[in-house]
Amino acid sequence: MRAVSRYRDHLLGLGAALGLGLAAAGAFAVPSADLSDHVVARVNGTDISRRQLDRAAEPQATTQAQRRQALELLIDHELLIQRGVSLGLVASDRTVRKALAMAMIDRTVAQVLAHEPDEDVLRAFYATHRAVFSLPGRLRVQQITFPAAERAQAAAAALRDGMSFAEASRRFGQPAGAPLPDSLLPAHVLHRYLGPSLTRAALSLTAGQVSAPLASPLGYHILRVAERQAERLRPYSEVRAQVRAEYYRRDRDRALERVLDRLRRRATLVLAADAPQPDR
Repeated sequence: MRAVSRYRDHLLGLGAALGLGLAAAGAFAVPSADLSDHVVARVNGTDISRRQLDRAAEPQATTQAQRRQALELLIDHELLIQRGVSLGLVASDRTVRKALAMAMIDRTVAQVLAHEPDEDVLRAFYATHRAVFSLPGRLRVQQITFPAAERAQAAAAALRDGMSFAEASRRFGQPAGAPLPDSLLPAHVLHRYLGPSLTRAALSLTAGQVSAPLASPLGYHILRVAERQAERLRPYSEVRAQVRAEYYRRDRDRALERVLDRLRRRATLVLAADAPQPDR
């Protein structure tokens, strides 16, 4: 019952903050015979179901006293909610409003997660979203940097005459500020080392091809693509968990969008003349 005690302390603390003098025991003073079988209490017209009580009571709460304590907590909670509504917290308190919006999102997500997609659905999703589950193409790029155009042109001529890229780098080049890793890299990582224009130039080269001298704000460069690896679709068996997670993510987003669209259609929305116009 330790968890119930902590929860009750929390509720009583909230009541004090709101300036409430709650006496939950008073809620038991008016028994009523008009409650339906599934209702265990009614608080200012709001029903508390036996199912709510079963969920609120700890599994070992078997005695009448333990269940009464759990019911008192539910009544306290309902009284606090009703008092908060009457004080306008739903309309004015940012924390309450954010919590309410998040609760609606959680409810929508829970409804989506309650339905497990079968294997055929997941495989079909995988087949129609191949790009999501593919490894991007990668390149292993070598670079020589030069302080001046003349040295770059001399290195280019030597390379055309058969000099190796390593020898041309040793003879004509200068150390790069951020040396390229000698490994296969996707385009977005190359971009960090080379910048946009040099990355575009590297992507246009075939394996083994050497670029002409290229200018950049840092000087001059000659690039060589030592190795290329094409984009590769990862096998379904390898990414099944990711397929399922992505399926749920998109399904959740669609479900939330449907709820918001339905609420927007039913809402009366008035905008000022100079207010940004919603897309939807």
